[in-house]
Amino acid sequence: MYTRIQLAKLVTTFAASPGSSRGRSDRPQIDYCSRRVESPQDQSNAADLRDRIVQELVQLFSAWGAADAASLRAEFAPLLEAATSMEREVFWSRLESTGATWGYHPPDPLARRVSRTVHALVLAPGSELQNANALEVASKRPVLLLGNHLSFIDANVLDYLMYQAGYSAIAEHMTVLVGPKVYTDPVRRLASLCFGTIKLAQSTSRASGHALLPKRQVARLAMETFHIARERLSQGDHLLIFVEGTRSRTSAMQRALPAVARYLEGEGALLLPWGIFGTEHLLPIGAERACPARVTARIGTPVEARDLLERCDGSRALAMDTIGFLIAELLPPSHRDVYDSSNKELARAREIASALTCRA
Repeated sequence: MYTRIQLAKLVTTFAASPGSSRGRSDRPQIDYCSRRVESPQDQSNAADLRDRIVQELVQLFSAWGAADAASLRAEFAPLLEAATSMEREVFWSRLESTGATWGYHPPDPLARRVSRTVHALVLAPGSELQNANALEVASKRPVLLLGNHLSFIDANVLDYLMYQAGYSAIAEHMTVLVGPKVYTDPVRRLASLCFGTIKLAQSTSRASGHALLPKRQVARLAMETFHIARERLSQGDHLLIFVEGTRSRTSAMQRALPAVARYLEGEGALLLPWGIFGTEHLLPIGAERACPARVTARIGTPVEARDLLERCDGSRALAMDTIGFLIAELLPPSHRDVYDSSNKELARAREIASALTCRA
């Protein structure tokens, strides 16, 4: 059996599931922060670790408000029993260590199953993924999923809704750009392990507290993040980006960051706008516990990045404002704010968004 210190240094990248519509076994995997874990020889403590993980999950998510302890134990015990000892070892290690470094952090299959189990409990009846068939394009080529941001569990909810709608193979190829705060406590770290994540330095206009870094360091990390993101796309991942740079504290959209446009500039990039609402009630700003709520996510019309940038004459700000309108169209009027149709200052971006939608 590995010691806890040894395990904390061992992280693995998992290939796509056997049922995936686009496996990646034929391509070399690039690990920016990990090395492969060898199977432990001593299995004598496997049952003890299984029981400990169940207990930890019950404590974490009963305190989080997912359900009472008895109900959670009934959910988690068979899930951990079905997992291999290797899966449990890696999951336990990564729950402690993920996010300690910058760069790419691969998904954990067991964490994904835990996340989906929890979200099945907290999403109220009627929660759904609308226009899900627009995701079909993602079964043929990598896409950039560009959306609004209301809660730190937005990406996890989208994953669950994709899974529920029959698009788990696409969800399992997601890599999400996230800020340092995502890794600050066990519940958030577990949530981050549901998919690949790239830990990035937030813009100085969006960061606060420990996430606030010197501009020079932010610029260096931003360039590294860009290269890692392009590599994930080349490996077949779908890149999920919250265009506002941080979650809204009012539910209304904030101005999209022009810097996000750099991810659009790769050859052949395809954009897939999406919008989400209801997660601001599921986990309100400042809340310690989840409040079961109905959540809706909507998938928009695919847009070729090259077409968008040409219409915007290469202006990153205009391109991102156009995307802001494409996302806002998927949201209730109360969530649009700066991207409301009455905003005359952004009339050009609104016109381009309308033209792109009509053309599709």
